[in-house]
Amino acid sequence: MNKQEFLNALEEILELDENTLKGDEVLMDIEQWDSLAFLSIIAMADEHFDIVIQGDKLEEINTVGDLVGLVEEHLAA
Repeated sequence: MNKQEFLNALEEILELDENTLKGDEVLMDIEQWDSLAFLSIIAMADEHFDIVIQGDKLEEINTVGDLVGLVEEHLAA
């Protein structure tokens, strides 16, 4: 999975149109952002990248770019 595919997966979870997310969006400004979406993203990270997002990292997530940063080292170029 590359960065664009990751963004597309986020769009699907958030029920947004394809190619809507660029990375600088504030999650709290996205109407569909809620605890269920957050849990879905955590599950996706575990499923696709076999990583567990630690609690202290969860508190630092404010933007789409922050989410990308959590999995960036696992993304294909």
